[in-house]
Amino acid sequence: MGNSIKNLKKEINYIFGEIIDEANYKQLLKPEIDDDKIEQIVDEAVTLYEEFYEKIHSGRKAENKKAYFKQLNEEIENSAKALVDKINAL
Repeated sequence: MGNSIKNLKKEINYIFGEIIDEANYKQLLKPEIDDDKIEQIVDEAVTLYEEFYEKIHSGRKAENKKAYFKQLNEEIENSAKALVDKINAL
């Protein structure tokens, strides 16, 4: 399980890093977009990143680790999709 946790942490780093980069690129390419909207999305991405890291550490104590981490993967995917949708809507 340790290797899977390590990979999950790398995946979270990559996903939310890319989302933040995408938000910043959108801000550069479309200066008419309100900076506060971009900042909200970036703040949300950082908050989710931190929450998922905490959930990973909590999952080490879960009774059914496989089910816990499967659910966590789904949460990460849904959260990432929601953020990307917000960026695309700008």
